[in-house]
Amino acid sequence: MKGFTLIEIVVAIFLLTVGTMGAFSLIQQTIAFTSIASAQLAATYLAQEGIETIRNIRDSNFLANSTWDNGLASSDWQVVNFLDGSQSNFQRKITITSGGSDILEVSVEVSWSERGRTHQVTVATELYNWR
Repeated sequence: MKGFTLIEIVVAIFLLTVGTMGAFSLIQQTIAFTSIASAQLAATYLAQEGIETIRNIRDSNFLANSTWDNGLASSDWQVVNFLDGSQSNFQRKITITSGGSDILEVSVEVSWSERGRTHQVTVATELYNWR
């Protein structure tokens, strides 16, 4: 009887350990997914902010009676804006190409590294000379 009880205890401890490890693994994966999803949301907002920055320059040109694409030459832009002076894990690249005489194609790519992998979000739009 004593040997049989010992085997039951060993099996019970083994099953409890496997179950606990599975639960901890699930929690770890959930935390990693939440971290990546949070960073992806922030990157999407940063990309949209880049689009709005270019749109604001275009609209300011209209108000200043300047050509609509003044300062928006076909090029790559790097917009850096740290209000609190801290560094960010995100890098934003704005690419502007001419799509015709009254069209600018704007693409904003935000990239960041997390857990040894590089992630990226891209938002694109076209701006028009609507005046």
